[in-house]
Amino acid sequence: MKTTIDIPDEMLKKALKYSKAGTKRDAVITALAEYNQRHGQAELIKYLGTFKDFITPEELQRSRTERESKWRTNGSR
Repeated sequence: MKTTIDIPDEMLKKALKYSKAGTKRDAVITALAEYNQRHGQAELIKYLGTFKDFITPEELQRSRTERESKWRTNGSR
């Protein structure tokens, strides 16, 4: 989408410097992508620690051991 906007020179210079972008367009795209990513992560963080049915490391190891044992017992290789 083509859009004309007025970006303060100092902000754009910093965006070019920090993003190491070759063009102003690339710097703006990089800034927007990072902005969107951060807000997406913030949305996910809201749910951190709220899901109670995750398997524990011990349960995962036990499941793997049981599966391995069954695999060996069945003679599959």
